[in-house]
Amino acid sequence: MRFTGIQILNQAFAILLLAGFFSCSTSEISPETIVSGKEYYPIEKGNFWIYKVDTIDYSFAGDTTRGSYFIKEVITDSLYRQEGSLVYKIEIFRAADTTLPWAIDSVWSIRADGDKIIKTENNRPLVKLRFPLQEGSRWDGNQFNTQQDSNSVFWYTVRNLNKSALFNDQNIATVEIVQKIDSNCINKSEFREVYYRGIGLGYKRRSFIQYSQVGEDPCGQIPKIEIGYTKTFTLIRNGKE
Repeated sequence: MRFTGIQILNQAFAILLLAGFFSCSTSEISPETIVSGKEYYPIEKGNFWIYKVDTIDYSFAGDTTRGSYFIKEVITDSLYRQEGSLVYKIEIFRAADTTLPWAIDSVWSIRADGDKIIKTENNRPLVKLRFPLQEGSRWDGNQFNTQQDSNSVFWYTVRNLNKSALFNDQNIATVEIVQKIDSNCINKSEFREVYYRGIGLGYKRRSFIQYSQVGEDPCGQIPKIEIGYTKTFTLIRNGKE
């Protein structure tokens, strides 16, 4: 029996529901500094977000390639787990331009689990937000997956809580979640997301650059990019279908 691409994606979503999610306690926070945070990622069937994705790729040959495309995320369905909680299905579509037909790319899932928003991307559950939000608070984003070794914790840190930003000609409150920022004479990493209150994810940046180590003292000279990439997601439209 042959399965279509959509059937396979739907089966993958069903498998995601088998993954267990666990709760973790939060320390006491002064009431004056508490922000619930749940309004930064509205989860409801029909919600959609369209992003412009800009890419830069650096090759060993010294070439720099730039490109762009568009991604659409749509919450298309929800299912109750055995304990009664809801898991929402997210269908990811891709197109070279928003005027062209969308082609389905993958199926993810998302759920609000008590004090956390857990989003499974490419079969990898990530703790995107943990409530209540507080400037400087942090948590292990990889708590429910095995993408890190036992000697490291992939900390997500709250920064610029309630900072104002302009979106669609309106000032809105935002919060930045720094997932990783590391820079030295060997490489540079930057992974962060910015959420808009009442909207959801508004901006995402993924960047990893490795510098050339040619020379007697690579750290003492202006670094030269050897290989790497930068990918940014910028929200251009959201709404409900």
